[in-house]
Amino acid sequence: MSLKVFSEAFENGRILEKYGKMSADSIQGVPQLSFPISWEGAPEGTKSFALVFIDYDNVIGEGIVWVHWLAANIPAVASGLREDAARTDKSFVQGKNTWAFQLGIDNPVCNMYGGPAPEDRPHEYELHLYALSDMLNLQNGYYYNEFLKEIRGKILDVAVIRGVYSN
Repeated sequence: MSLKVFSEAFENGRILEKYGKMSADSIQGVPQLSFPISWEGAPEGTKSFALVFIDYDNVIGEGIVWVHWLAANIPAVASGLREDAARTDKSFVQGKNTWAFQLGIDNPVCNMYGGPAPEDRPHEYELHLYALSDMLNLQNGYYYNEFLKEIRGKILDVAVIRGVYSN
């Protein structure tokens, strides 16, 4: 069985409004309510999970991909994360999101989930869930490039879900 990831926040190819800019749950304009995720089919030898929630469509508008959520060292015994885990679950570490580009790298809002907020048109978002052969040497506030270097040679499997969020 291969790794599969699911989320009730992704409905018919769309991400529910409450997980992005249309939600009233935001700080400094950054949507805060992270969506629930579940998974199954982790390969033998999985020691941890990690995820990236990213917007490649942002390149057209601003010239950069937008990282909305980085989470690593999710325990191997986990089969998911609850809604709002980015604020309530301390069992994993989180990296910087690209909101730091606007709000400053030291802003705590930039070290957790920062939901979709497309300005120009609907964007397609991707959630990549990694099953890893080891824990990662990362602390809260790490950067995406550090994450990519840390997962090299440790990826046992990856699962992806995609969804569109409207502007």
